[in-house]
Amino acid sequence: MNAEWSRAYPPSAGRWVVIAWEAAGLTYLHWTTVRLFSLGDAAGWLLAAALAVAWAAGSWQVVRMGLYLSEAALRIRGVFRTRTIPWPSIAAVTVENVAYRAGPWRIPAGGTVMLTLHDGTRLNTAMWQRGMDFHNRPDMFRSVCQELRRRL
Repeated sequence: MNAEWSRAYPPSAGRWVVIAWEAAGLTYLHWTTVRLFSLGDAAGWLLAAALAVAWAAGSWQVVRMGLYLSEAALRIRGVFRTRTIPWPSIAAVTVENVAYRAGPWRIPAGGTVMLTLHDGTRLNTAMWQRGMDFHNRPDMFRSVCQELRRRL
């Protein structure tokens, strides 16, 4: 496969908000843990270092996640997993409405781009209309969907 990958869309500033939110959450976790368990200086610094490493690794993955295109394939890079799908394996690109369940409630999440492969497998691209990259950029979402369909 061709190793020349390009991002399907420019990331939004929302990613930096997520990274800052994670930093604030981990800072609060550190503060409460040190006080709750009466950790000494050494243990507090060790916990801070461990949380900083976890934050840096998670932030790096958040910055890198998204859809990447090459002439031969589509790469879906998530936080924990990366999949590469050759274009000839993809039968259809659709936008489907997704709702999450929280007990008896359904929480609408908006449209997400789904891939259907020729073998019947369905893949979620994690590209959501209301996600951090497209929340205020609906034209960008439509343009990426059109580009994916054009390459089939």
